[in-house]
Amino acid sequence: MKDSSTVEWLAEAIVKATRSARYCVAGCLPAIDPDLEVAGVGRVPLPLKRGMAKQLIASCRVAPYGKGTRTLVNKKVRNTFELDPKKFQLGEAWNSAIADAMPTVAQQLGLPADQLESRLYKLLIYKKGGFFLPHRDSEKQNRMVASLIVVLPNSFEGGNLIVRHGAVEQRLTFDEAAAGKSPCFAAFYADCEHEIRRVTRGVRIALAYNLVLKPQRGKSSATAKPTASIDALAGSIESWVAMQPAQPLVFALEHHYTQRGLSLELLKGDDRKLADLVASAAEKADCLVHLAQVQRHLQQWADDGSFAHSYRGRYDRTPRNEIEIGETYEDELSGTHWTDVRGRKQPWGAIAFDLSAIVSSVPLEDWKPTSEEFEGYTGNAGNTLDRWYHRSAIVVWHRDHHFDVIASSGAAESVPLFCSMAARLVKTPKKRLEEARRDCLRFARAIIARWPHRTFGYGPLQTGEKSPLDDFPQHLLLLHDRDTVAMFLSKLAEQDQSLPLKSFVVDVCREFGWNAFARELKHLLSATQNIRGRQEVPFRDIEWLSAFCCDKTADPDKSALAEELCALAVARFCEARPPRSPYFSPYHRRESSVSEKSLPLLLKALLAGGREEGLSRVVRVVQQSPDEFRLDDCQIPSLKQLIPWSGKQLGQVHPQLETWLISVRQQLESATAKPPTPPTDWARPAEVDCKCQFCAQLNAFLADPANEVGRIPAREDARQHLVGMIVRHQCDVKHTLQRKGSPYSLVLTKTTGSFDRAVKRFEADHRLLKTLPPAS
Repeated sequence: MKDSSTVEWLAEAIVKATRSARYCVAGCLPAIDPDLEVAGVGRVPLPLKRGMAKQLIASCRVAPYGKGTRTLVNKKVRNTFELDPKKFQLGEAWNSAIADAMPTVAQQLGLPADQLESRLYKLLIYKKGGFFLPHRDSEKQNRMVASLIVVLPNSFEGGNLIVRHGAVEQRLTFDEAAAGKSPCFAAFYADCEHEIRRVTRGVRIALAYNLVLKPQRGKSSATAKPTASIDALAGSIESWVAMQPAQPLVFALEHHYTQRGLSLELLKGDDRKLADLVASAAEKADCLVHLAQVQRHLQQWADDGSFAHSYRGRYDRTPRNEIEIGETYEDELSGTHWTDVRGRKQPWGAIAFDLSAIVSSVPLEDWKPTSEEFEGYTGNAGNTLDRWYHRSAIVVWHRDHHFDVIASSGAAESVPLFCSMAARLVKTPKKRLEEARRDCLRFARAIIARWPHRTFGYGPLQTGEKSPLDDFPQHLLLLHDRDTVAMFLSKLAEQDQSLPLKSFVVDVCREFGWNAFARELKHLLSATQNIRGRQEVPFRDIEWLSAFCCDKTADPDKSALAEELCALAVARFCEARPPRSPYFSPYHRRESSVSEKSLPLLLKALLAGGREEGLSRVVRVVQQSPDEFRLDDCQIPSLKQLIPWSGKQLGQVHPQLETWLISVRQQLESATAKPPTPPTDWARPAEVDCKCQFCAQLNAFLADPANEVGRIPAREDARQHLVGMIVRHQCDVKHTLQRKGSPYSLVLTKTTGSFDRAVKRFEADHRLLKTLPPAS
């Protein structure tokens, strides 16, 4: 059976097996006087006597309504009066009649008859003109699943209750109550949209109750008794799992649930039957069952026939339902807010679903959006229509692939869960320890298999914020599994150049042997990813290499491997740099390279192992590349670290470091031997390397010793080119635009910029000279 056939069969089977419960039930109660007594009014006989309605309304307040997190009063939305239960009382006979009706209501709604109970919420009064626009009831109490409206006997017309569920609606007229004969009721699930139509005559009086499910006594069972339907359903689930082992199968629920109300115990109507069937079939298929909130985000090209920024904007000329829909840009489906079959919240992130894995009585393309946004034409983009769909669902996946599914939420979400899980191993009872460790290993491998791609720029990641991924290596150590560590190191070599491994590499080598991960460590140092044209060893890898080489463990295997690793690092470090961009400006402060930041650590690794040839090669490359390894922010800071470190670790300053220090000192002494001389005329450096006619005029003006101000007439594009060259080469001119003539002229006025920079450099070199560490 193909994937699509399996899902279609499941959808049809679910509809046949669960279509019996109702979303709304109605009827009449015995003609019992509710014995309504209102504070400040007294006993209220029904039907109302003349003048009593005004007294009753005077004791009430205007009823508000909820919109998002706000509570509002607007008679254009809701024209109703309400009274809190603290301000009125009902007779015992009435309360007993309501309680006696609950088992029947529960049975018709598909709920447990012994668990449903009513809790009085409000007294509602609709005088002539009263109404309430379509809305849904919020969950006003824990475990609330439905609402009960009891219309009391009093003469009125209109005031019909319309209850909708999906494409179906039910109209309730409460004829017996409207005729003043007996109370009538309607009970409906809280997520159903409903409205009160306008009262055209008289006064409509109603009692509102919240219907809640009491917790079930004893151990609940989430599975139904074995049937042929369950066997067939289990077979289809097994067929799906065989083809899509790590892909969740999603059974959309008919009713809507809040995060608080999403549990098997609180499911409504046919959803309860669906849950029983799916849970039983999943158990037979060795699958796990969870509940989740499902969100779909659909972004499509759309055309409203105008250049409006929004169909709510003032330029709108096309109704929303006339928008033409085109190609799809994004269609993402995921589950969040997870709970298990026992109602326990699960700390998982958003888990992606495949569109083909949705089992729904309503086809996915017919789901109604809960919100949408239309973005009209902008300066660089066309129209887009974004729609969001929300449903609750039962989600099934195979037990053996549980951690594959959880890890699919992403490393940022799953790594903290794994770390918490691994940390609990030390407190796990011995009889459960091996199983818990196996689960941790499965989770770790699932995370590693989905490890994100992360690269560096020109330096180590120094955002100031610790990544949640950083804790993974040390918690992986708690599992003591060599193969998983090797898998992890290989994955990092392929796609993560930033995760810190400073202590991890040394720790795993101590545990499993210095040669246990030789292949993986070499791969880390030799793997290349072309980042901005560079092929440098990531800072992270130089960092762990330095820790590895500086470890004082005396072991021939360690020494031999360290020599190979250092050779790889030196070769990569000393590779020829790619040619500079033709737009490179030596005057601009460039971002530090990885090699520049890695230099002190690499040299420590070479010094610790006595790698004289590698040390000499690296120092030579540094001295021969002053633009890459500048004195002020690379060579001198490195020497200030290495000179005292060498003296402490080796007992003396290494000769090559001493030679390097002497060379740097001589460069600074030469640079500070004579202060810069200020210019004596208007000649300035003329080093613009462009050969166009405008740059030739610029160079000629710069070299002219007699003129301070010059003008170059040029079109706008040529003027922009000139300004770019001036900035790039830091020419000693400032420029303004003269808006006269045709074309306009760029007015250039000479400055002492080069001299000013030379003075700053001279002063900086003086300061650097004073900070140099002493020789041995």
